[in-house]
Amino acid sequence: MDSSSTLSYPAAGGCLSLYAGKSSCGAVPRFVVSLTMHVDPQVLEDAANEVIFLFPHLRVRLVKDAGAYAFAPEESRIHVRDGLGGGDVLGSGPDPYLFRISCSFKTVCFDIHSSLLDERGMLAFVKSVIFRYIQLSGYEIDNDGSVRCLKGELPRESADDPFDAMEDIPASRPAWYMDAKAFNIPLPESDAAGCHVVQMQIPLSRLRSHAREYADVPETFISPIVSHALLQEYGAPMAAGEYVVAAVSVNLRRFFPTLSLKPFSINLSLAYNRKFGDYPFNTILMSQKKFIEAQLKPDALAYNALRTVADYEKISEGKSQDERMRLAADAAARQAKSSTYMLHNAGTVGMPSSMMRYVTEFYPIYVPSVHPFVLSSVIFGNVLVLTAAVKEGCRSAGLCRRIVSLMNENDICAFISDEFDFVPMKYKPL
Repeated sequence: MDSSSTLSYPAAGGCLSLYAGKSSCGAVPRFVVSLTMHVDPQVLEDAANEVIFLFPHLRVRLVKDAGAYAFAPEESRIHVRDGLGGGDVLGSGPDPYLFRISCSFKTVCFDIHSSLLDERGMLAFVKSVIFRYIQLSGYEIDNDGSVRCLKGELPRESADDPFDAMEDIPASRPAWYMDAKAFNIPLPESDAAGCHVVQMQIPLSRLRSHAREYADVPETFISPIVSHALLQEYGAPMAAGEYVVAAVSVNLRRFFPTLSLKPFSINLSLAYNRKFGDYPFNTILMSQKKFIEAQLKPDALAYNALRTVADYEKISEGKSQDERMRLAADAAARQAKSSTYMLHNAGTVGMPSSMMRYVTEFYPIYVPSVHPFVLSSVIFGNVLVLTAAVKEGCRSAGLCRRIVSLMNENDICAFISDEFDFVPMKYKPL
């Protein structure tokens, strides 16, 4: 079982998070789904154990191989936990997997290590499990092709690293302005793992004026508003020449199709330099749009992807476990220094209308890791759900309320829908 012929090494997009060391909580994001009915843990467990065959690269446990991390096949049954409490350690106890499914009342939570799936991959897995659960529960539901299901022959998904194909794509460094020096939010003295979560909702049907033009790329209007709120909250000690810089996660699948389900995301940077009051809001949005478009060209995406591969290769060249973890820590520190906060976008939740009848909530929570402030977004039912997580101990009073206020002041209807404290699932490196 543990022979080298059966081992699978992490993809470039997921390598860094495996060597996260003490900062391991941020490596385990959570997807939350709420249903119209109470969840039966046993039926959910049966659904997960059927669906896992569509995602075979999740059915692994972490092992050490010559000082490197690798995944070994694991045939254990998935066990669904009753209760949504976080703070447990993945891969420990009777559950060897780097993901965990839990439920309570009408809510199901999926905690999945980011070395296995990116935002879009998590979305696909979660939809499949929930779809199968609704089927096994005896409710009427049909698939329109937007959900991976067990009908017919099982797809043979590639286990290759999708970043490998990027080496054949012409790459060039774009002349973007985004190499601006980033302002970094002061880290709290406490090393606590918890965070404060605030969920905001933006009904896209109620977007007015110029904001409506950017609904397909919501980062265009999210990033400047969030950046301005952060500037107001933390900007007093900001040095001359510094900018609030958003690191925006972009999934490469929509630009470079692949059969692989392994992580395939990169980060692009959006610097905020045109302050509200100094420029019309529409001018700010147009400048953000140009910054995004410059970095979404194929040669620019390839250049950015190859930098991710370079970090992966450098870590892989480490001769010992300690050296690899040091190299990973250096890469994480560079990432933290180059941006102020992180924005993950899981895209649009596409599901059959018959499935939508039973789902009331569907959103991700990406938790602080290299940044003390992290945002995640998803479009569900024509509503943009924006979830902010602030590391425990950070000064954050009124931050999300200010974000919502700025949105409403600029013709973007928004409101806070939930707020709670959360201790994310942990991951303990071997």
